[in-house]
Amino acid sequence: MDMTIRENLDSLLKRVTGFDEFREGQEEVIRSVIRGRDTIAVLPTGAGKSLCYQLPVYALGGTVLIVSPLLSLMEDQVAQLKMKGEKRVAALNSYLAPKERADVLANLGRYRYLFTSPEMLVQPHISDRIKRLRLAYIVADEAHCISQWGFDFRPDYLRMREWLGTLAERPPVLALTATASEKAIRDIADYLLMEQPELFIHPPDRPNIAMELLRLHGREEKTEWILDNLSRWKGPGIIYVQSRKRAEELADLLSSRRIRAAAFHAGMENEDRILVQQQFLNGELEWICATNAFGMGINKPDIRWIIHDHLPASAAQYIQEIGRAGRDGGQSLATLLYAESDADTAAFIAVDDLPEPETVRFIGACVEEGLTIEEAGERAGLSETALRVVRYWLGRLGTESAATQMERLAEAKRKEIFSMVRFAEGGGCIRSKALGLFGYSPASRPDQCCSECGLVPERILTGRTTAGNTPGLLDWRERIDRLFGF
Repeated sequence: MDMTIRENLDSLLKRVTGFDEFREGQEEVIRSVIRGRDTIAVLPTGAGKSLCYQLPVYALGGTVLIVSPLLSLMEDQVAQLKMKGEKRVAALNSYLAPKERADVLANLGRYRYLFTSPEMLVQPHISDRIKRLRLAYIVADEAHCISQWGFDFRPDYLRMREWLGTLAERPPVLALTATASEKAIRDIADYLLMEQPELFIHPPDRPNIAMELLRLHGREEKTEWILDNLSRWKGPGIIYVQSRKRAEELADLLSSRRIRAAAFHAGMENEDRILVQQQFLNGELEWICATNAFGMGINKPDIRWIIHDHLPASAAQYIQEIGRAGRDGGQSLATLLYAESDADTAAFIAVDDLPEPETVRFIGACVEEGLTIEEAGERAGLSETALRVVRYWLGRLGTESAATQMERLAEAKRKEIFSMVRFAEGGGCIRSKALGLFGYSPASRPDQCCSECGLVPERILTGRTTAGNTPGLLDWRERIDRLFGF
């Protein structure tokens, strides 16, 4: 690397962040963006991916557009930047009241960082405003979501390709993620219209996270194990569950044992989700019982324990979720509780919202007869998510090809589940098996590697002397009532 560029980057890093050195993997990504190259960076969770999009704009000027998958993640990133003193930052999302959104749109040119979602980006009145900006570069944060969610859950991710194609002069695109298979990398490059992107791919291994796999007999034994072990060992931690009902159940059971816990899932009101997230970040809550709606990019460095109460639907999901532990470099633990029945449950849930091929053909026929796609979806009893997927693929492929696409997507999901079943039921080093799902091997075996290689919980977790619960954590409405004396 040119010495002048290196010296300039070092001084820029010091001036903006106060740090003297880059973390592994950051510098080459930032350099690539500054040079105007499309860039895909796969860096482990906790490696400091945010700096890769935050720093180059100071060298380039203009506005960075960050397309982010989750509202909670967006709000957290905006809050973190503001805490560091950055005032030129805003988020365009559904949290904003109409007047707030109008104010942001009226002042777009003054922002250094502009966050939005794929769904918001493709809305014409917002898209037109963003296109007028001097965009230094565009960032797809958590870019694996393009491949993981775009085809069967959030098709607006795929519409980013069309949006990028409408730009008169497309700026460089930076895609950031912690995990990506070869297929996911191809999808990312394709749907972000990347031109010969520079690839910076690092293995997803986190040596400070010990890995534990326990084979139990079912839901009741899992519940008993969770209650027993969380009464013995402290968090903070996250329990990932498969359903909203299970999240509520475990949170209630833990709270009844005076362990500070709360549920987090997509069925909650936005205000309640924000409150729970903030209580967890502030240390007021010790445990979150969550569906996969929680945790992506959440900046809580001292999470010590991730527990999976179910079989994750893919290797990428599993590695992403356990990677939320130990971001401060401290020794942490990831525990997967597995029962044989988990495989069938995971396979059912993975394709539950995916429309059947015959349903797609039925809707296609209804549309040909003059019904709107909404009317056809209502006749077919489709969920809102399934209808979004059908609308996207029917519009691009036609009826028969869209039906075939549903078959392909379902088969791909079943294959991912099968690979996770083999992971959970096979023997040998858990770390080696997990990395093997991505084609890697551990560079070395850490002292606290996995339950197959031998673990000493006392060297990882802190024992609980008291439950330390604050009885009756108040929801946001109760807090406001007490604050104003209502």
